[in-house]
Amino acid sequence: MNQHEENKFNMYNAVEAVFKSNASVVAELPALGEVHTDLQGLVVEIEAKNGELLKATDGKTSVKSKAINELISAILPVANAVTAYATRNKLLELKALADVTETRLKRLSHAELPIRAKNIKVGAQGVLEALAKYGMTQAKLDLVDEKLAAMKTAAANKDVGFTDRSAVREALYGLFDKADDLLNDEADRIVGVLKESKPDFYNQYFAARVIKDLGGSRGGGENPEEPTPPPEEPK
Repeated sequence: MNQHEENKFNMYNAVEAVFKSNASVVAELPALGEVHTDLQGLVVEIEAKNGELLKATDGKTSVKSKAINELISAILPVANAVTAYATRNKLLELKALADVTETRLKRLSHAELPIRAKNIKVGAQGVLEALAKYGMTQAKLDLVDEKLAAMKTAAANKDVGFTDRSAVREALYGLFDKADDLLNDEADRIVGVLKESKPDFYNQYFAARVIKDLGGSRGGGENPEEPTPPPEEPK
């Protein structure tokens, strides 16, 4: 949920609490009891769907971050060996290819990093025999290939995850729309019937219906959004 949705969700819970604490009043109008039951169900659904959204977002991001870090850890020793070898043998192009640091690798975009790592690995492969005395082995180059493949898989899974998150997000929008319609078109109207006979309940309900900006607005403090009370019948 974004901040506005969290504020609105808090309003739903406040309204539900008013219904619950005024059970005897709600019981007098079965239609209002049905609204209360529906609101309770929507609150549960919204909370569950938001949990799905958070899980999808955090899970895919952490997998890709892990793949990036492991690729950097695998390619850095290769780059160091190639750079040292190229420097001693005055191989300027090879040195330029491999002369990187961990910080510079981390600054590369997710698209640039695997390209740079692959180029360094290819450069090392061409002089692998000479790199033996720098501690470089075929196994270390194979590890780079393994981490490149892992990063490609993580990126593909994240793309799929984006589609999944979009579907969850759309479902969440739909649940908020249902809750808004339930309150605007039914609850507000039914409670309006009780304005004269149950004024305390009426006032509690519409006080709870105010959406408060608990995240803090630029101007500071609360930024309430009040619902429009139902129109009064002419006397």
